[in-house]
Order: sequence, then structure tokens, then C-alpha cells
Amino acid sequence: MATVENPDAPILLVDDDPLTHKLILKYLKGWDVESVYSGKEALEALQSRNFVIVITDLKMPGMSGIELLHEIKTTYSHRVQVIIITVSDQLKDFFNALHGGANDFLLKPFQKEDLVEVIEHTLTRINRWKKTMADLLERSGAEEKIK
Repeated sequence: MATVENPDAPILLVDDDPLTHKLILKYLKGWDVESVYSGKEALEALQSRNFVIVITDLKMPGMSGIELLHEIKTTYSHRVQVIIITVSDQLKDFFNALHGGANDFLLKPFQKEDLVEVIEHTLTRINRWKKTMADLLERSGAEEKIK
């Protein structure tokens, strides 16, 4: 599993605010993080690289975080996990994100520990799912392995 000491899970950061980029990149120093400034750029990045997690702002010009979430879940299903970050404290935004398939939701401003905890929790769920699928494949006699 990726940790601060062993960051082996590519993360895509999507936010239109340069200060947010700077802060999150500082928080995740040592992790494999690529950053873009729009939903459109995020979709292009997802086509060229296998990201495990996307951290996206909810409110962005052009494509919103919810629209990006929908595109990711439609195209990549459960292969890409999405964490929504936002300054909005509206319950409807929280429910829309989780109903749309977001794995977690962080309110800005947040601390480094909060972000790392959410990422590590997401990676734990991914690893648990992979292990469960591998066990099921083994029990069923299937020869394919899940990476």
C-alpha cells in the first residue's frame, strides 16, 4: 500500500486554484502526484496515465468536480477512486458527490494529516478489494490474476 514513505499510487490533482496546487503538492511531497487545472485537462491526463486516485475540487469553471466525477465513473468505473475537496459546506454538495461515486469528501481548509488519512484509507479499500477479487478468482479456478 502507498504511504508517505512508499508512495506507489499515482495521484491526479485537479483544481483551478494555484495556491491549492502549491499546498497539496507540499503536503504530498514524495508522493507520485501530477496536477492539472481543469476537468478537461484531467480527462486528457487520465487517458495517458493510469492514476489510482483523483483529488478534485468541486467548484471549477467549465467542468465542475461533479461532472468530472461522472465522466471518471462512466469511463473508468471503479479503477479510479475520486476524492472531492471543496470550500462548500452545503449538504447537497456532499450528498451529490457521494451519490455520484466519490470515495471521500474533504472541506477546505484541511490539514496535511487529514488529506493523507483520506488517501491512505482509500488505498486500504483498493487493496482490500483487490485481495477479495484475487481470492474469488482463485476459488473459482480462474487463471487470471488481478494486479
